[in-house]
Amino acid sequence: VAICKPLHYGTLLGSRACVHMAAAAWGSAFLNAVLHTANTFSLLICKGNAVDQFFCEIPHILKLSCSHSYLREVGLLVVTASLALGCLVFIVVSYVQILRAVLRIPSEQGRHKAFS
Repeated sequence: VAICKPLHYGTLLGSRACVHMAAAAWGSAFLNAVLHTANTFSLLICKGNAVDQFFCEIPHILKLSCSHSYLREVGLLVVTASLALGCLVFIVVSYVQILRAVLRIPSEQGRHKAFS
């Protein structure tokens, strides 16, 4: 939008849209953290509570679990990874479209301005 329709950028992406995007990012991150925390506290730990790592990360806690509820955590990790991969693909496709739009600018001076 900023390259193809620069005069419409302010109306298409106003402060309200920025607030909505930030709230969606923070909300999804908070939901992800709450789900992982709730699932971690529901695990039954039967191999002691000593973790051999400096950081107490989810995979190391799952090794201490003796219940089958660790499958929920693995499922949460898979969903989180797939959502992150989807976001990465969306960003890469967006940048490719921006690059294509810049390369279609007929003048070299215009392309130079768009790249800078």
